[in-house]
Amino acid sequence: MIKNCIIYRYSDEFVNAGKVDRNSFSGTNLKKCLETASGFTRRRVEALMNLVRNEKLSMEEETRSHYVVTYSCEFRAPKLTAAGGPPPFVPVSFKIWLRKNGSLVISFDAGRKLSGGAIALLSHITTGNPSSIEHIKLEKENFLKLKDWILTDSHVAKGEIKHISMRDVEGDTIKFKQIVLNAPQLQDSPLFNQFLDSASAISSLSFATPPLNSTSRSLSCRINYWGSLTLYSPDLLDSEIAELIGILEKVI
Repeated sequence: MIKNCIIYRYSDEFVNAGKVDRNSFSGTNLKKCLETASGFTRRRVEALMNLVRNEKLSMEEETRSHYVVTYSCEFRAPKLTAAGGPPPFVPVSFKIWLRKNGSLVISFDAGRKLSGGAIALLSHITTGNPSSIEHIKLEKENFLKLKDWILTDSHVAKGEIKHISMRDVEGDTIKFKQIVLNAPQLQDSPLFNQFLDSASAISSLSFATPPLNSTSRSLSCRINYWGSLTLYSPDLLDSEIAELIGILEKVI
């Protein structure tokens, strides 16, 4: 089963906020976020309140590396036609991981709008500021660090680059707005290295990890510049996800 994640990060001001009290989750909702919000943050929270209701965060588990939090709410379903009244609210829930010794927060199997309410609420609970947890934005240097980890000789076996989407690539006589390459063992292609050197930015990267320490198997993944991480490997274990997130934390 494919697992879709969104990676967020505490802003530098709150980088050590990932240590929380289980009791602090009780009775908090987006309406209470408005009490400390102003300007753009207030407008954002008000917009989220139009999408969710009866929201709740609860601490489910504490592991060595992270807290496991469950977010539940009634979420306004997308409107499928122009006619008719407003779409109904439907009950949903999903997991969030809050890293203990780092700055990352990861939502699982929830889209950006649905995750937004949970992240604002978690941000308010842990820092008093609904906007202290932000979307990450991967720069080219972050992707290059990830590529170096995937292909380093220090592993039992190297990983593999399968796909890359690059922006603003300088050619000999022309500047390409976008170049997309797809192939097994893409890292062995001279074109891959040529265009990678010339690209101003990278939009997404699909890859297979080197064998992980936790299970000795490789994971098939895709990550894009705004923090969307898709895991394609079947029967994923929490230990595998935690190890991969720990590695990503070092490069982003």
